[in-house]
Amino acid sequence: MSELLRQHLGPKLKSSINVQNLVSKNTSFIPQKWNKYFNIRDDVEISSGTYRIYRRGVEGPLLFFIHGGGFSALSWSLLSKAITEDVRCQCLAVDMRGHGDTKCNDDSDYSIDTLANDIVQIIFAMFPTEAPPIILIGHSMGGAVSVHVAQKRAIPSFAGLVVIDVVEGTAVESLYSMTTFLRSRPQGFRSLTDAIAWSVKSGTIRNADSACVSFPGQLKRVSTGESATQELEKGTAIISATSFPTSHPPSGSASAKTTSVHHLSGVSEEEGDEKEHLGDEVGGPNVANHPLPSINRGNGEMKPSYACPPKARQPLMASHHLPPRGTSETHSQSHVDTYPAPAHSTTLTSSESGDAYTWRIDLMKTEPFWQGWFTNMSSLFLSVPEPKLLLIAGVERLDKELTIGQMQGKFQLKILPKAGHAIHEDSPDEVASCLAQFLLRNQFTGAKPNL
Repeated sequence: MSELLRQHLGPKLKSSINVQNLVSKNTSFIPQKWNKYFNIRDDVEISSGTYRIYRRGVEGPLLFFIHGGGFSALSWSLLSKAITEDVRCQCLAVDMRGHGDTKCNDDSDYSIDTLANDIVQIIFAMFPTEAPPIILIGHSMGGAVSVHVAQKRAIPSFAGLVVIDVVEGTAVESLYSMTTFLRSRPQGFRSLTDAIAWSVKSGTIRNADSACVSFPGQLKRVSTGESATQELEKGTAIISATSFPTSHPPSGSASAKTTSVHHLSGVSEEEGDEKEHLGDEVGGPNVANHPLPSINRGNGEMKPSYACPPKARQPLMASHHLPPRGTSETHSQSHVDTYPAPAHSTTLTSSESGDAYTWRIDLMKTEPFWQGWFTNMSSLFLSVPEPKLLLIAGVERLDKELTIGQMQGKFQLKILPKAGHAIHEDSPDEVASCLAQFLLRNQFTGAKPNL
């Protein structure tokens, strides 16, 4: 970062986050379903396949969320709930090709043009004649996609652009260590609670509430290839390592370490306190009996919606887990809804005697496209004439081109130093506040009456 920018922005704020302090013995890692945060789940058919989307809200500008590589649409869950409570807006999050519950004809093409064209087709499939003002919001890989979609000038109602924690200079530099990072991750997990616990304790997602709903979207069953989110819907998911008989000893035992070397050390659970139940569906306050219409258009089609009527929240339960060695248990108790037990528990077969879940997408297969995602991104971002907002976790992530552009007032910059790379998951309320200010400042919408 240049000295001139330091003077312009003031002293750098240091993050006070200690990953070991992210969890306490009362932190719950029980997975949560999509309908706690979204009102509608749909599938949109375009020429390349069927894309899973989640929606919340029925009025105002449309915030179109595009997730990063390896994430899913559910990574926007907490932010969608928070922003729709602040201002009048709609939220739509999509599972990109090869991610979540989207099913594509070709899961090998992740070129930036292909990803951008997917988004354009989805928007035209949903809004064949008239669309609300659309603000594209992308994180990491999704940030690059949103910039390229904006550059295509193909969306008549495009109104604004928000990019979250991705900058060309630092992104390209980080590609050299990406392979090492991917190989260092666990290759599988014995249960969803094991997986969610790893995501929080490793600092991948620093917000346990967000991880509980979003991280299953990154996983699939080893034996069937079915997504963990689909299993949660069916009641067939392995919630905890002791939910189903397996050949594994408890995860904290010495023998478990030799049979499953990919499990995070210290991610052991007090399963006697765990309530593995699927809870009542809870819709958001914006949609009562107000499902959004299904739309058919040429090569695009929306399948029947699944609208969730709002229900009263059930009493919340807390589960207890052992923190990693040396963890300081200073955080308040975390509460989550509980799930009713699956009606038909099935014993793991011999083919599943190892890890039950693995990653939904093999990100190593996307390596040939990494450079294309981020090359020339800064200049493309700056050339978009519509209002722009860049959210980053540290000012040092700005490259030279964006540093100059920010000083010239070409875009709005917000820094959230207490968050990790997944800013919108780690600090959803703070990001919602930044988005609300951006929307109000540019007169895209108005505040909710209760503000």
